[in-house]
Amino acid sequence: MRLKNHRLGYFLACSVIALSYGGTALAAPVQGKASVRLTNVFATLQTGQPDKNPEHIAACRKQVSAPDSRYLGVTVTTQYSIDAQTMIMTASSSLPSPVATKPLQLTVKLAPLGIAGQYAFGAFRPPVLPNNYVLFSTGLDFKGAKSSVLVLNEGKDYNCLVTSDPTPFSGGLSEKLGAEQK
Repeated sequence: MRLKNHRLGYFLACSVIALSYGGTALAAPVQGKASVRLTNVFATLQTGQPDKNPEHIAACRKQVSAPDSRYLGVTVTTQYSIDAQTMIMTASSSLPSPVATKPLQLTVKLAPLGIAGQYAFGAFRPPVLPNNYVLFSTGLDFKGAKSSVLVLNEGKDYNCLVTSDPTPFSGGLSEKLGAEQK
């Protein structure tokens, strides 16, 4: 009988400990992976706002489809870890090399951008793509993942944005692009 009570006490103690950690387990970082295809092309001004000039948009479409700068139609896969309680976040995006003659996968580490209402990450002129910005965002519910690559054009009034987002200028990311392009 004494052994039985001892086991019951051990079981109850373990149950209490497990329940006390249950709340912590629910708040564990969310590990995720999102793959999106870059299908939209926009010209952007240095302020991060859209460039409505049809010649610039056409030039961007041609530029991001060229063999030495192919971004249009590629799939970007982002792996992330987000702890909504501590706000500790990490992410990295992988995409094919934009140079068609170099068929390799590039991985870019992203930093949190601190944009309200979403989890947003970016890398500005990363070493593997020094003339680009790589961006990723997802909703607070971890849905609606979006990826973008901003191709910087030295000496031109506009840059080229290739993105999975059909409306990239409607959120806080546009403001961040403008602040970083200057």
